[in-house]
Amino acid sequence: MRGGNILHMQIKISDLRKYIESILLSSGFLAGEAKAIADVLIYAETAGKKTQGILKLLGNEPLQMQKYRKKLRVEKETTLSVFINGGRNPAMLVGKVAMQRAIAKCAAHGIGIAGANNTYASTGALGYYVNEIARKGFIGVVLSGTPKGVALYGSRDKRVGINPIAFGFPTEQEPVIIDMATAAMTWYGLVQAKMTGTPLEADVALDEEGRPATIAERAMKGALLTFGNNRKMSGISMAIEMLTGPLMGAMAPQKDGTLYNGNFFLVIDPALFIGRKQFKRHASELLKRLKTSRPARGFTKFLLPGEKAQQKRKKAEESGFVSIEQEVYEAFLKLL
Repeated sequence: MRGGNILHMQIKISDLRKYIESILLSSGFLAGEAKAIADVLIYAETAGKKTQGILKLLGNEPLQMQKYRKKLRVEKETTLSVFINGGRNPAMLVGKVAMQRAIAKCAAHGIGIAGANNTYASTGALGYYVNEIARKGFIGVVLSGTPKGVALYGSRDKRVGINPIAFGFPTEQEPVIIDMATAAMTWYGLVQAKMTGTPLEADVALDEEGRPATIAERAMKGALLTFGNNRKMSGISMAIEMLTGPLMGAMAPQKDGTLYNGNFFLVIDPALFIGRKQFKRHASELLKRLKTSRPARGFTKFLLPGEKAQQKRKKAEESGFVSIEQEVYEAFLKLL
């Protein structure tokens, strides 16, 4: 099938999982580690978060190429919090451990906070983590610091990361998942655009000279802009940089000059306030009220934030298939 001028292929989800795990196992990962990473990548593919899916095995920092990693180490722990040194393990593995530790603390004490640094490559789709948290009946907030590729409003120098943020809320039906980057697009969006030859919109990136870049390769040498390229989103990006950088000790350069990534996980039990059942009921009632909104001119249907991704995941899970761009899938198969 074709989406625009890009050819897509329908791939069986079970086959995709088998291939991902095979690539990781052949790269030295343990079976449990391969499954944990595949969970995150499959979530991204089925939710339509294509830049967070199998592209993570194809970019300039393929997570399966990480060879020098140590055991995760807890640097500091309190009743409500845990701070983890990732040992240069893939951030998806570290993120899953941090999420689980934060959930456990929340279950015991009503709130759980986990932070991590010294991780390798991307944490992946943050929606995966908050979805897992929300399915436990808790509220999740997850932030991720990334390599510096974004220029704040009024600048042309890349000084902050893509810096995504995600929220997960339990309801009486499916969780509400809000997952977004504060950059106009993700770095792997550039990787995808380069692979498929897709031009960029004029307001998402700058080239080395600070001019608008519509070619992915030029944008990679320049800088991405924040979403909307305004002071408000730049402020949110900088706040995420604070929570995932200085707070996590992720801004101190290593001997090779590398600035390692940091992550922040917050898990809240609604029982601290109104109660779990009451929160789910009130959240569901809020969604019903919001869905009565009429579509704006030019729109045929009104969708809530996160609803489109939820619909894609449901469709993929029911059919057992996911759509992947041909160029990306063919490059992925070469890893087998």
